Amino acid sequence: MVLSDTTADAAAPSRIRERLTLSLREFIVSGELKGGQKLNEADLARRLKTSRTPLREALLHLERESLVRSDLRRGFSVEPLSAREVRETYPMLSSLESHAVRSSLAFIPALIPELERINAAFERARSAERALKLDTLWHDTLMSQSNNARLKALVTNLRRAIERYERIYMADVSLTAISARQHEAILAAFRKGRADAALRALEENYDFGMRALLKKMGED
Repeated sequence: MVLSDTTADAAAPSRIRERLTLSLREFIVSGELKGGQKLNEADLARRLKTSRTPLREALLHLERESLVRSDLRRGFSVEPLSAREVRETYPMLSSLESHAVRSSLAFIPALIPELERINAAFERARSAERALKLDTLWHDTLMSQSNNARLKALVTNLRRAIERYERIYMADVSLTAISARQHEAILAAFRKGRADAALRALEENYDFGMRALLKKMGED
């Protein structure tokens, strides 16, 4: 299909906003732009080779992801890391993923070999970026057979919101080793046909991650 000039013109700004959003999100989740840091739009526009209008549109998109905040007088700044966000988001993710898995239990046995392969690679990962990618893949695969598209979209958005926190967690090799063992415990329960035990272990996996992060953030 050939796009008309009008359609192509409309698509170009969308592609620019998407590129800018991806770049800015990476700056934030990697820690290159720190929590609480005021954003200099002129500097960012020069760095990203863009104009202020699409840059602001990208920043407003990231505000909806809770990565950026805006103020009429002060402009944009990076949303500070928040223990409250950790406490609120991890239980939500746990509940949503558990619901997705419970609704597709009949398909879990067929997924186990792939989940084992991903977990073995996750256990060997030695960079936070790779560990995060493999951990996300493991959880996505576990809930992949759910046909609830809206639930999956919610999970994706929540994971984006906590990616900064997950990178902090995944930078600690001792914690990723614990997570890999927890993944194996979940799979062991599924192999034995003990779905309720597997789902409890999944909730414990999220709860441990939340508590470990809160501790790293200075909370008991």
